[in-house]
Amino acid sequence: MSAPTITSIYPTDSSTGIPVSPTIKITFDQDIDFASCKGNVVLYGRDYDITSGPESAVWINEGQSTNPYFLQSPGFQGTVPCNYEIVYVDSTTGAEVDPQPDVYDETTVTDYHQLKITPKELLAPNVVYTLYIIGDAEAGTSDAIQSRTVYDVDESAITSTTGSLTAYGGYSGTDDVVNVEITTSGDIGVAKYRWWYTSEGVAGARTGKLCSSRYRRLEDGVQVKFSGSSFASGDVYTFAVRAATKFANSYSLSFTAGTGSIEEVPETASTSIIGSSTALTSEATAMTVLDMDPDDGSTNQSLSDRRVTITFSNDLDPTTITDSTITVTAYPVSGNFDTNYSGGEPQELVKKLTVVDDQLIIDL
Repeated sequence: MSAPTITSIYPTDSSTGIPVSPTIKITFDQDIDFASCKGNVVLYGRDYDITSGPESAVWINEGQSTNPYFLQSPGFQGTVPCNYEIVYVDSTTGAEVDPQPDVYDETTVTDYHQLKITPKELLAPNVVYTLYIIGDAEAGTSDAIQSRTVYDVDESAITSTTGSLTAYGGYSGTDDVVNVEITTSGDIGVAKYRWWYTSEGVAGARTGKLCSSRYRRLEDGVQVKFSGSSFASGDVYTFAVRAATKFANSYSLSFTAGTGSIEEVPETASTSIIGSSTALTSEATAMTVLDMDPDDGSTNQSLSDRRVTITFSNDLDPTTITDSTITVTAYPVSGNFDTNYSGGEPQELVKKLTVVDDQLIIDL
């Protein structure tokens, strides 16, 4: 099989105004291994790790190794904890297929596999997040997203209607079919089975196995578990196993969370600034910052330089520029908080705000 490729993704790179409770969607052209996705698709909030102070200073309290104003705030953990889910989507319309199909091997797959990633908590507003999608950059030596290797059980030839088998795992062998035959009738804990690869024939069957409701390892990373009751002797459960192919390249994309007032994509997403997997591009109509003086993260600034100039992509509405919408806060240069620094808390500075077309000028 060829390596999996991405057919569509939401959000797109450089997107702005993304809801603070987004569902990230990555659609692949073939089935992918769920476990490999969980380990190789990572959402990261750069402005929220513990080393994003000036000159990569650690934002902590030197004496207590904590920072009550930074590390304990929502979202300030760098890597964002997420829930992962795999669904099928129609390869033509992109709509989710419900109910999910029974897939016995890759030849029966007619729809695309979509990985849905949902942060466990709301994202921090107005913050840039980066999604890393890890591929096999070192040609066989690195971990990476992999194609699906263990498929569903084909139950079309099974006579027992109250007992079933579920296959799981990350198969490490070559293309084959696993056969699991019930050799002793009965319920879980009584019924027994044997299993073999089609390529080696029944003569190579592993025997004397007891049916269990918990996953039990066979070989080569394959696991099976039984459910139901009244397993019938002679029934054979078969499922395909396929050699893994790795996602070839690694990618990253960044998006900016919105103000926080929009938590979900509205029904009119295709016509809003939020966009959709097909409508949203890096040319979204949301206002963005084009330039800033001094630059973000600058150090060693002159004490006499008390002006900040920010240039936006559109002209500003002066009525929206107020002390409540623009806040300037002073932090210690070291990133360390203590009682000698104005009581240990960040301090808001007095400022004068001036709007000139697309520029905001802040005099301190």
